[in-house]
Amino acid sequence: MKPGNPIRSLGAVLGGLGVISLVAEALEFSLVTAVSGGRVADMSQYFAVRNQTGILAAKLVYSTMAAILGGYVTARVAMVDEMRHAAAAAAAQTVALIWGFSGGEFASATPMWVRIALIVLMGPAIMVGAAVRARAAAAEAGSTEAVAGSSRPDQEQT
Repeated sequence: MKPGNPIRSLGAVLGGLGVISLVAEALEFSLVTAVSGGRVADMSQYFAVRNQTGILAAKLVYSTMAAILGGYVTARVAMVDEMRHAAAAAAAQTVALIWGFSGGEFASATPMWVRIALIVLMGPAIMVGAAVRARAAAAEAGSTEAVAGSSRPDQEQT
C-alpha cells in the first residue's frame, strides 16, 4: 500500500469532523427553533428548550447519524488507510467532547446522561461510517479488477 498524502490525511480528518459539527449543530438549532416557535432570545432559553427529554433523545440520534456520515466522509477523502484516519477523527472527537463537557463554558448546560451517551456513541459511530466506506472502496476495487480481467468486446486486450 502506498503512503498517503499528509495534507489529504489532515483534510480527511478535519473534513469529517467538520461534517459532524455542521450537521449536528444545524439540526439542533433548527429543532430548538421549531420547538420554541422561534422565540429563543438567549442561551438560557435555548438550553431550556434543548434540554427537554424528547429533544435530547433526538440529539443522540442525529448526533450519531452525523458521526456515521462524518466517518464516511473521512474515509472517502482519505482514500487509503480509511480506518486509521477514522480512528484519528474518533479520537479527536472524543477528546473534544470530554473537554467541552468538563471545562467548556456551557458544560453544565447539558445533562450528565447526555454527555456520557455522546462520548460513548460518537467514536464508534465514526468508525461505522468509515467501515461502510472502506467496504465500498474494496468492492469498487474488486469490480474494477474483474472488469480489467474480462474479455468484453468493447475493451482492447494488450
